[in-house]
Amino acid sequence: MTTVARRPLIPALTGIRFLAALSVALYHLSDKVAATLGISSLHFYENAGDPVELFFILSGFILTYTHPEVTGAARPAIKQFYFSRFAKIYPIYLLGWIVFAPLIYSNLVALHGHGAGTYIRLAFYGFVSLTLLQAWTTNTANAWNTPGWSLSAEAVFYAAFPFLFTYLKNKRVVVLSGLIFVCWAVSVIPTLALSFLPLSLRNEFWPRELVNFLPALRIGEFIAGICLARIFLGSAKEKSMVFDLGALAALIAAIAVIVAANHLHAKLLLFPAFMLLLYCLACAKGPLSAMLGSKPMVLLGEASFAFYILHIPMFRYAKMVFPDIATSPAQFMAFVASLTVVSIVCFLAIEKPLCAYLRKAYKRSRAPRTMGQPEHA
Repeated sequence: MTTVARRPLIPALTGIRFLAALSVALYHLSDKVAATLGISSLHFYENAGDPVELFFILSGFILTYTHPEVTGAARPAIKQFYFSRFAKIYPIYLLGWIVFAPLIYSNLVALHGHGAGTYIRLAFYGFVSLTLLQAWTTNTANAWNTPGWSLSAEAVFYAAFPFLFTYLKNKRVVVLSGLIFVCWAVSVIPTLALSFLPLSLRNEFWPRELVNFLPALRIGEFIAGICLARIFLGSAKEKSMVFDLGALAALIAAIAVIVAANHLHAKLLLFPAFMLLLYCLACAKGPLSAMLGSKPMVLLGEASFAFYILHIPMFRYAKMVFPDIATSPAQFMAFVASLTVVSIVCFLAIEKPLCAYLRKAYKRSRAPRTMGQPEHA
């Protein structure tokens, strides 16, 4: 039996996930945040790039960093990798799907009444969302729980990861750097192309939604994360305060771009800012990395997936009970705090134990049977 040594964790990269999830929540609730802050002329995150880009880059980085560097028969089976990813994301994803179901039902009834068309739409949207296919069309990407589209994209990334990992494993730094540049261009060009469309077409809903949600146009961000991890692993550096300062500068720059830049400029600038942020955090030793890597922040980072999946339906339900939540700073802050607590509970009571149970069950099902043991013991 081959024992594979695990690399040490990078706690700061777990902690940053909560800030990313919070950023996405504010992005989705942008008009509510503006009202809460009493801002009328400036709409928070009005045209900025989607902060979910950080999740895609970080996903490629972490999967590559944690993937065993083994070959031959000892290499983890692709099926095991796929099931491990399923066990990690699907329980909470399914919870979000269930929680959102009454909301989409009420929306469809309000729009189309109680006719057969409503139930056909409900079944169709439910099916594509359950099977993580929703991001492939603009009509279905946001049809169920809005954050779910990114899991639809991640499913494609996960499917490709074992092959990308093998292909990029022994590439030189210059090749990896070139690929990162290509990935940056691939992420920018579709958004740039939107600005050259005729005005009538540019104002249509579907071109921008296609650019934002289609997995094939977002996989470059995931590949860039893989390349960044390979560069990091191939250039061992002592952790230092210099990288902590670099991470702080990149974080401030990213926040400034998200708040102030338009959509195209955000696409141009967020990608390099996120890449620099993650690389510096992986090499950092200082106050910022210590704060992000502290036990409370790591717990929040671990609960960030539940925070991300549940923030839209929870806000919709909260607004039914507290109609002024969008204009009351106290109520909005209480909502964010409550969402955080619920997310931690979901992580500890659902995500973590179910993930462990499913992975153990899979390993037991794949374990070789003892000689002489009945086939259906």
